Amino acid sequence: MIRPLADVVGAGAEVLVGADAGDDAGVYLHRGTALVATADFITPVCDDPRRFGRIAATNSLSDVFAMGGEALFGLNLCCFPESGIPDGVLGEILLGAADALRDAGAALLGGHSVSDEELKFGLAVVGHANPERLLTNDKVAVGDRLILTKPLGTGVLVNAFKFDRVDEAGLEEALRQMERLNLEASRLALDHGVQAATDVTGFGLVGHALNLARPSGVRLELEYSSLPVLEGFFDLVGRGVTTGCTEGNETNVAPFLDLQRPLSATERAILFDPQTSGGLLLAAPADRSEELLAKLIASGHSAAIIGQAKDGSPGLDVV
Repeated sequence: MIRPLADVVGAGAEVLVGADAGDDAGVYLHRGTALVATADFITPVCDDPRRFGRIAATNSLSDVFAMGGEALFGLNLCCFPESGIPDGVLGEILLGAADALRDAGAALLGGHSVSDEELKFGLAVVGHANPERLLTNDKVAVGDRLILTKPLGTGVLVNAFKFDRVDEAGLEEALRQMERLNLEASRLALDHGVQAATDVTGFGLVGHALNLARPSGVRLELEYSSLPVLEGFFDLVGRGVTTGCTEGNETNVAPFLDLQRPLSATERAILFDPQTSGGLLLAAPADRSEELLAKLIASGHSAAIIGQAKDGSPGLDVV
């Protein structure tokens, strides 16, 4: 007999968000405080080791912010090759991560390293949140407006750089967006009555949007023309650049996705492009969404209202 997941992981009254919720991070109630815990690591996205360390840490921290939390501390997760790495590179990666943690107001408490042929780096992060103000994936209400806080397209841009299809200047805006912490966006969301959110990462926009729609029992309508997209994305896709996850992301959401406007394969790619250190997807109350958007833009975010929640079978419409 297969035991329920909640039994296997020991879920109890103290577990506010467990592994079975499919949310961005786990949440454990301890003496009235919600502790938010997550772990993530990635492969290099650029040639600058310090920027890579910062982006990897920012990517890991994002799950805490997506739950409405703030980071307390992080632990380095180092999967480093034993040889073949120039002197100083690994130290620069760690310094970049320390930079991101400092900017997030969090401490670095050490970590763990293992030998790995392919370099990977990230963090385990513990944060805290008000248990009455958690941002979870099951609280989207009909009428909520969907706000995305960063432009899409990092998957293709990073892959294009790895295969010399774009130079450092062409990658710069993507790196700048990946370096941006989602902390301020999370704080603004809480200040404007947002109750549901997720961060957009490896499953792409529609995959993570579906992770809001299904638990909330709503249908999300995405306005394709409103999607913020990094410059150069469509040109690169048209020239054959893709990712190893794009096709799988499309397959996974196909049963729940209705494309209500004609889109070419190149145009569709932005819906499924896997993001690294992507933005938050926020479900904002309609009467506060424009104010929230203005505050996000004023604070430097390339944010946009990209759709709304409506009645209907849980899933997604692209109009």
